[in-house]
Amino acid sequence: ALLPGVTRSSLLTVARDLGIGAEEGRISVDEWREGCVSGEITETFACGTAAVITPVGEVKSRLSGAWEIGRGESGPVTMKLRQALLDIQTGQAPDSHNWMHRLVTPS
Repeated sequence: ALLPGVTRSSLLTVARDLGIGAEEGRISVDEWREGCVSGEITETFACGTAAVITPVGEVKSRLSGAWEIGRGESGPVTMKLRQALLDIQTGQAPDSHNWMHRLVTPS
């Protein structure tokens, strides 16, 4: 199940900003495997606060077997999303969504 989270939501927003079509939905493990084998699915990633975005290169399932995604390498869309979000977080790119807040320590 997909859990709601700030990183997931931010990546969906950044994808829209970059013109990358992104949608959420459920697919079975078999549909996932078949999509990777057919080439319909070329990238998969996990995301979260600590990892930001982590490419998934291989899946192992007791029921569906093992398969590789995108030759086991990080895909260009995954890396573009990762870099765009990190650039906002580090101030290298403008924060057009007002996500970042400067903290000032009292003197």
